[in-house]
Amino acid sequence: MLTRRARGTRAATLLAPAATLVLVLAATLAVTAGPAVAEPDAECPPGQHNCNVWDNEDGNAGGDGGGGSPGGSNGGSGGNRVCKKDDGTVVPCYDDLRGWFNSADDCYYKLADRQPPETPAGMSAYIRTCSNGPASSEMVFLADPPPGFDPPDPRQLALDLLASVPLAAPAIRTAPDDAPGLVGVPVWLYDASSWEPVPASDSEGGVSVWIEVVPTSIVWTMGDGETLTCESPGVRFRAGVHDPRRPPRDACTHTYARPSDDEAGGTYEITAVKHFTVRWGSSIGGDEEPLAARSAVAEDSIQIDELQVVTR
Repeated sequence: MLTRRARGTRAATLLAPAATLVLVLAATLAVTAGPAVAEPDAECPPGQHNCNVWDNEDGNAGGDGGGGSPGGSNGGSGGNRVCKKDDGTVVPCYDDLRGWFNSADDCYYKLADRQPPETPAGMSAYIRTCSNGPASSEMVFLADPPPGFDPPDPRQLALDLLASVPLAAPAIRTAPDDAPGLVGVPVWLYDASSWEPVPASDSEGGVSVWIEVVPTSIVWTMGDGETLTCESPGVRFRAGVHDPRRPPRDACTHTYARPSDDEAGGTYEITAVKHFTVRWGSSIGGDEEPLAARSAVAEDSIQIDELQVVTR
């Protein structure tokens, strides 16, 4: 969460320009060739039918800075706060161009997008705008955010952005796919969904965030008590090109030791869970606490027979 310091305009030591943060998320998204079966409390974002339930905590910081009443101030309009000038005129608590309103001096403050090299040690550069007239803005250096400066939590913005990203639902392919598999013969596993990185960015309340969602691995639960982790989509089996008993090194395969006759429905249930690394950063920094996700769960199945040898 964004840490707030004591409010005031005294010059002291610098908040160094906020570095871009990188955060790793192991986001799990369950996969299947058939329709997904969501968890009971799963709520998918619009347009997503195979999705995660993000642990999306409220990021509204609240507070009464800038002459407002208590309440969240996230967002471009200052949320529930009411901001007034000395003469009683009600003004927006946040303006896209000018930043956040400070009732102590009737000025708006916006953190400089790029901290200038002459910024004194222990301070941060802000653009102060005190009127609507020409040349009304000036750069000031402050140790603490001015009263009323209440940008949204960048971690919360990253969470909201991540929840809105449509991740490619993995698609299970197996070989064999048109006949039962055999005990002792590798079953080839392949994810036919996209493995391209998914970038996204957004801005709100003077804070910009970006994320990049990168598929990193798939955990296959094979139904016989075994679990297999592959760091690639696997290799699609091609008849006449591949030897089914000798898969290449980068193939993802599993060999069953017993037939599926005794399993429910006579098949092994396969569950594929796709994991993602989510790098993110913001214009002002954020919390490095990992984000959490729970996946909807779906399954496919495969029949495994035992090779019968007939002798005379």
